[in-house]
Amino acid sequence: MDEIMNSRSDSQEVFQRVWARVMGTSDSPKETAAAAPAPQPEPVPVSKPAAQPVLEPVAQPASESVSQPVAQPVMAPQHPAPPRPRPTPPRPQPCCLRQQVLDSLEQWQIARLLVRRAGNQARQMTNLAAQLHQQAKQLSTAYFLQSGVRYWPVAQLTRPRMTTYVGGLRQLYQRCQTLTEEFHTCRPKASHQDLAQLYAQLAQAGAKHCALLRSLLEQTHM
Repeated sequence: MDEIMNSRSDSQEVFQRVWARVMGTSDSPKETAAAAPAPQPEPVPVSKPAAQPVLEPVAQPASESVSQPVAQPVMAPQHPAPPRPRPTPPRPQPCCLRQQVLDSLEQWQIARLLVRRAGNQARQMTNLAAQLHQQAKQLSTAYFLQSGVRYWPVAQLTRPRMTTYVGGLRQLYQRCQTLTEEFHTCRPKASHQDLAQLYAQLAQAGAKHCALLRSLLEQTHM
């Protein structure tokens, strides 16, 4: 039995020496096998999902298309026509005031010339001339308030034609009457309340001037 075990150990040593010569190392096959790392499993390639094909919209034939409902025209509701605005009366323009200033100054000039021929009526004519001069000042102020321009055309006055004292009274009466009627016309058309009040005052004063001139004419003929 001991011989058998010895023979096995000798043969094992011989085998290890031969193995060491062949492999170039002194390690036994058991140790080499134990030291060798276990092989790693190769990764299995993951297959990418196949791309889905993009479906293009297929145009349907005209005969198979769904017909859309045709919109019916909607009639707009009938509304009554709006009433036409009433025309507003024209307002007096600054140019009217300019002319009224000039007319008042021309009447004042006639009254001044009549004072020299008035005789016993000179005091009344002097007062009338002063009132006409004040009237021209009031109109000139109203024109300045509307336009911002001072207007006092004394230099534009010309000497009126006057043959007799009675003819001068008649001429002054006619011009005062015309301007007084214009004051009555412009009062309701005034652009503001102050101008309307001025026209009302001048219309009343103009009526008094006409009454005075008519009285002077009556006294002259008697």
